[in-house]
Amino acid sequence: MRRDGGRLAGTQTSRSQQVKRQRATVIVHIDGKILLVENRGGLLLLPGGGINPEESRLQAAARELSEETSLVADSLQFLFSHESQTNCHHVVWASARGTPLAGDDAMALHLLAELDPALLARMSAATRQIIERFEHSCEDGRFPRTSLTRVEPAADDAG
Repeated sequence: MRRDGGRLAGTQTSRSQQVKRQRATVIVHIDGKILLVENRGGLLLLPGGGINPEESRLQAAARELSEETSLVADSLQFLFSHESQTNCHHVVWASARGTPLAGDDAMALHLLAELDPALLARMSAATRQIIERFEHSCEDGRFPRTSLTRVEPAADDAG
C-alpha cells in the first residue's frame, strides 16, 4: 500500500474523525441560578476551558472557574460528557465560594434565573443542551434545584 503524508492513499480525514478539544465545563449555582460567562463575542457559555495535558478534568474545572469568575471551588463532581461540534465537554458541578467577578477571557457574568428567550438566543447550542441535561439530573435530588422556569409572554403581549 502506498502512503502519502502519513495516510493511506485515497483516504480522507473527515471532521468527525478529528480529535475534539477536551474542555472542562462547570455548572455552579449562585442563589439557585446558573452562572454564565459572556465571551468577547457576546456569546453566553458555562464557565470552563481547555484541559491542559498535565491536569485532570476536575483540576481544569477548578482552574477555569477561578480564572473566569474569581470563585474558589470547594467541591467538584463530574456529571457527564457532552459532545458538541468542536468540543468534548467534561461537565462538572461545583460548589464554590467567593464573590463572582469576570476575569480572564470572560467579559461579563450573568445569572440564569429564567429560560428567557433573549438569554437563550445568546447561548451556545452546547450550553443550552448541557443545562437541559443538568436540569433533568436535578430531578433525583443529587444536586440543588435551580430556579429555572420558562418565561411566558404576558397576556397583553400575545396579540
